[in-house]
Amino acid sequence: MIVAMVVTAGLLLLSFYLLNKKLNVLMEKTTSARPATGANPQLPTLKIQAYERVLLYIERMDLEGLVMRTFLPEMTVQQLQAALLRTIREEFEHNTTQQLYVSELTWEHVKSARTLILGVIAQACKDLLPSDNGMQLAQTLFACVQEKEIYDFSKFPILIKREMEHDFAA
Repeated sequence: MIVAMVVTAGLLLLSFYLLNKKLNVLMEKTTSARPATGANPQLPTLKIQAYERVLLYIERMDLEGLVMRTFLPEMTVQQLQAALLRTIREEFEHNTTQQLYVSELTWEHVKSARTLILGVIAQACKDLLPSDNGMQLAQTLFACVQEKEIYDFSKFPILIKREMEHDFAA
């Protein structure tokens, strides 16, 4: 019985030793296959694509284009507002993973742009009845776009491009 236990213990130790050796060889292969810096060689491409997506999101959220794509003549103020908010939310959710590849400041600019748009829409709806024709809301939004003190949206693409240049220079 003691002999069987010694043989079993010996086999277990030998198995452990061989498995450990095999794992070490696999770990060395995995480590040597990576670039020396540990950086993902695809990262610059992913970052560029993320900045492109973020800029596209910003362009799609500009109120003039957003209203033109969303508005239908039969809409009420409430319907147009709901459609605008839904579009903004869906686009934002669709692009939220881009924050993995862009700088924190860039993502803050994206959120600030979204906040500005939502605020302008809320302000424009304030003096309108939900049952009013949606054209009134569209016209109010277009008027807001013309007032740069209220709606200075053109700064966001510039800020994001600067941040991209800074990110790639670092």
